[in-house]
Amino acid sequence: MFLILISFNCESTKKNISETQNWINSQNFTVIKPQNWRAIKHHGYVGYTPFKKGDNFFNNLVSIFQFKLKEKPKFEEFVEDQIKLFEKTLNISSQEILTEKNDFGNIYILNSETTWNGKEYKQKTIYIEHKGEYYYYNYSSLKEYYTKYYDDAISIFQSIKFKL
Repeated sequence: MFLILISFNCESTKKNISETQNWINSQNFTVIKPQNWRAIKHHGYVGYTPFKKGDNFFNNLVSIFQFKLKEKPKFEEFVEDQIKLFEKTLNISSQEILTEKNDFGNIYILNSETTWNGKEYKQKTIYIEHKGEYYYYNYSSLKEYYTKYYDDAISIFQSIKFKL
């Protein structure tokens, strides 16, 4: 009986790894995650966390995804609408909105601190336009872990490469 349970558990783990890898492969971009981070699938996209399985990965998470839009407003308008939605949804204690030119072109950066379920979070959200498509990068962490994992989280952003 014990061997059967182990077999089912291994198959389940392999299936989850395979599904996550399939999601990663289907993206039109690649990233390099730090060695001590793991990929997880959630809410229709792949995220990355340094936390071990069983820990609440939402307490320290990098999320990257492409918006699938039927109609696209101008990029600047799109970002403004996203920030307004963010402001309506979360209890924001501070925020700073910046624009910057980098290898991706003009990007928008939202640095913020929020409270969610009585816990304080710090976030860096970056909006990117690439070949007419809009992308979202977000590093969100409990405030106490933000600095500890910041360099790793930014290395993920800096590693983004778009497929041809």
